[in-house]
Amino acid sequence: MQKRWPLATVILCSAVIALLLLNSTQCFSNDATTPATKNDGTHSSLNFVTEQYKQGLKYAQYGLHTEAIDMYKKALSKDPTNLDIYTDMGKSYAQNGMPDEAIEAFLVVIAKRPNSFDAQYNLGSLYFEKGLFEQAIDSFKKATLINLDNRSAYSLLGIAYSKLGKFDEAIQSFKKCIEIDPGLAVAHSNLGIVYSMKGMDKEALEAFQKTLEINPQQENALYNIGLLYEKTGDVDLALQYYTKIVDVNMSNASAQYRLGKIYLTKKQYDDAINAFQTAVMSEPTNIEAYNDIGKVYLAKGMKKEAEDYFGLYNKQVKTAAAKAK
Repeated sequence: MQKRWPLATVILCSAVIALLLLNSTQCFSNDATTPATKNDGTHSSLNFVTEQYKQGLKYAQYGLHTEAIDMYKKALSKDPTNLDIYTDMGKSYAQNGMPDEAIEAFLVVIAKRPNSFDAQYNLGSLYFEKGLFEQAIDSFKKATLINLDNRSAYSLLGIAYSKLGKFDEAIQSFKKCIEIDPGLAVAHSNLGIVYSMKGMDKEALEAFQKTLEINPQQENALYNIGLLYEKTGDVDLALQYYTKIVDVNMSNASAQYRLGKIYLTKKQYDDAINAFQTAVMSEPTNIEAYNDIGKVYLAKGMKKEAEDYFGLYNKQVKTAAAKAK
């Protein structure tokens, strides 16, 4: 797959909140369709279609989607109404980083077979990838009506709703996902994020804590709980949760940055510098960290070092501004 699904970033208050996660489920349905061809009246044509289709499925199985697409096209040249071939060709287009062609293939299927879960779900995933969230919601809703127990469809539906600020609908979608699979930690985490976005901090905290009951090392839940405690001024509890993250994953730039901020307020300057520098190494695009390191050195009375970092900060700001033009 040439194009990987990014995590969908959301914002809580003034801090960067952890992510609405997509990585717990496949974004595309990849179940191979069992070859089924229409006989156009000749045995040789039937064999040709079947063999080309089977070869395409084999190529796709090994990630050779360009070759798979070529085989599917050859099969369709003899059997242009075979919807199973269109379905698998759409999947290969999607995995090959060709979303427009994939959408076209799935729309062909849906026009004739509107109750195809595969086509509706994959079409929704493609619309989601393109940022067409209204269309994605429409497809995911149809998918959930076809398959009432598919957690992935409800999860992506919830994320799509949240992207449009439709938080109540997102909450219901994540709750349905949890009803299907109560042990799916990421669904509880996503529910907590949407509660946070609505300002329902008590409910958010409960959802994040439920996430940690399932997976005590789930970094996003730990981070979001830290943000909630920091928001209420309980920096000591926030510090505990951020520390748990870096104990598991030292390169978590967001947690390191928040640790640096807290250490700075506590005047633990060496700890702050270490945290900020680790954050920058993990995420060099975090421009503010350079400014924060400068502030720490200035607080320590180390003016030269402070000026060096303030200079780096100003340089990064100018570079970012130039790129934005």
